[in-house]
Amino acid sequence: MRNTDKPVSFFGGKLLFYQPPEHKISVDLILFLSKIRGIKRNSRIIDLGAGFGFLSITLAKKFGIKVVALELDEFMIKLLRKNVKINNLDNLVEVIKGDVREIEKIFKRASFDVVITNPPFYPPEFSPKPDPYHFELTGKLEDFIKASSYLLRDGGYLNILLPCFRIPRAFALMEKYNLPPRYLALIYPTLSKNARLSIVIGIRNVKGPLECEKALVVNDERGEYTPFVKELLENFL
Repeated sequence: MRNTDKPVSFFGGKLLFYQPPEHKISVDLILFLSKIRGIKRNSRIIDLGAGFGFLSITLAKKFGIKVVALELDEFMIKLLRKNVKINNLDNLVEVIKGDVREIEKIFKRASFDVVITNPPFYPPEFSPKPDPYHFELTGKLEDFIKASSYLLRDGGYLNILLPCFRIPRAFALMEKYNLPPRYLALIYPTLSKNARLSIVIGIRNVKGPLECEKALVVNDERGEYTPFVKELLENFL
């Protein structure tokens, strides 16, 4: 039985989350939230593969805006609903069970302004025992990008978090599905280590030069959070 009995507090207790031990919230997700683009007062936002709802719930809380949280896994949906309820956001976060591979059966084309997604990072061949949260067992990177293109209006923003080694594949798929990459930010564990994760943002049918943003560094050389990360944890909400 997975131990999800006690919710964990974030942002100084402003939000609470039930989370499974094999898929916990990381600082990388908070850095991702800080770089999301395209949100305006009346934006329609969808989180593809919402998991237990960290991204959806945090954005709804910060902007006071409705977010659609699409998730396929039954266990994650149960946690997602509990997290929406415990944070009193039933009026802002709409939970929908659905598969990104069948997105046309769920939503109308061009019905959203912003897509956020933190899809499974790794192809299944990367592990002898792949799990559905970190490996592409129920949806590949292409499925998420294709679904995003279908959902977004022209000028809409795709915000995606993925490992650095998948950047070339992501860029090729984004070009294929009319979501040319426009912004790139790399997340470094420390300044002396190579970047592990990346935040890629594309705008549907809006071409232009790629802007490489300042490095996002999680820890200093003593292992403590950098001032930027501390500021996010204290004041993002």
